[in-house]
Amino acid sequence: MDEDLIIYLKLDTYLAQWVVHEYGEIVEFPRNSAENDVIQLGLMRKPILAYVPGPGEGYVPIKVPYFKERNIRIYNYLSYSGRKSLARCIRSRFVIALWNDLQKFGHIGRQKQDLIWTWMESHGIDTTETNFNTLFKIYKRKRDVYRHKMKEAGKEVPRGKKGEKF
Repeated sequence: MDEDLIIYLKLDTYLAQWVVHEYGEIVEFPRNSAENDVIQLGLMRKPILAYVPGPGEGYVPIKVPYFKERNIRIYNYLSYSGRKSLARCIRSRFVIALWNDLQKFGHIGRQKQDLIWTWMESHGIDTTETNFNTLFKIYKRKRDVYRHKMKEAGKEVPRGKKGEKF
């Protein structure tokens, strides 16, 4: 292939930092990944007056792989809905990674907050209050859903001491 096709995707700051840390400065998803499937599904011929985001603050460069079924010389545009689907797919992978890494520690109270800070550092996310609060809320929502499902299934629900945040 003569030239790589790069698309630029607008993501929340923490998410952009994470995806670049995990997949490189020019993001290249693994072959047969859900993200590449979304890209392949959403690629189309570029409409005449279509807006194509370029490099800029908050935009992550993503390399589009070669697809046998969709030549990227012809199908080289990812629509707004395609970009939205790709961003959701990336966010889902992020939430799964966050949950899988943090839930294995169980309930350890205040230390969970320290673990979130550590997780941010080890995954290339700036350690700011805004990013911490965002990740804290994501984790808390996921934990609450997990607890609800455990309770419905009649299993013991892990709990902390009364009044603890975690």
